[in-house]
Amino acid sequence: MSEMFPADAPVRPRRLYEEIAARLSAFILDRDIPVGGRLPAEGEIARSLGVSRPAVREAIVALETAGVVIARNGGGLFVLRRPRRGAALPWARRGDPGPGPREQLRARQLVEPEIAAEAARVATPAQIEALDQAARAIAAAAAASLPFAEEAVEWHVALAEAACVAPLAELMPKLLDSTQHAMWRTIRARSETDEQCAARTGMRERLVAALRARDAEAARRIMRAHLDAIEAAVFGGDGA
Repeated sequence: MSEMFPADAPVRPRRLYEEIAARLSAFILDRDIPVGGRLPAEGEIARSLGVSRPAVREAIVALETAGVVIARNGGGLFVLRRPRRGAALPWARRGDPGPGPREQLRARQLVEPEIAAEAARVATPAQIEALDQAARAIAAAAAASLPFAEEAVEWHVALAEAACVAPLAELMPKLLDSTQHAMWRTIRARSETDEQCAARTGMRERLVAALRARDAEAARRIMRAHLDAIEAAVFGGDGA
């Protein structure tokens, strides 16, 4: 009688940031790097693995979120806790956790500039006024250091609705729900300065002005610049 094959978790391909994080964890163990030990620079890791620096940054964010490493601004990358060999990232232990932050942001870069442009063409005056009022409320909350994440999601959903593209309006909450990935908490703590927060809230008011002017190209350009700025602040912009 043949042996029963063990019923482990199903095999699935790992996302790139998971693979890089696993290689970094193995490096820590193989080189016996102690807690407090310094790891190679991002550029060196990227060259050794043949990947882009943004991909390495996403893997580092994953390991920071898992409590394995700590990145100090301008000061390098250090071991915070020794990893367990072969252990999955905490949010991936029950299977595929879904798209990582870079995939989410890339999806937004593909669709939101065109949503903005279409809204400039077809949004009703009432929809534009509602977007204006909501943008002002978000700016006021940001100025008072109050949370506005849910209101920001609702604003982007309303923009998609104003473009009269119902499927995309239904997609936007999932695309914008940064709470669905634990890594976004690390990203916000690392990169969300007061200046960046103010720039994002100001983007909404500029985009509303483009909608009022029925300037589709300006609306597209403003949204694209907004998303590119997020990418540069979080992951840098020197590779796919």
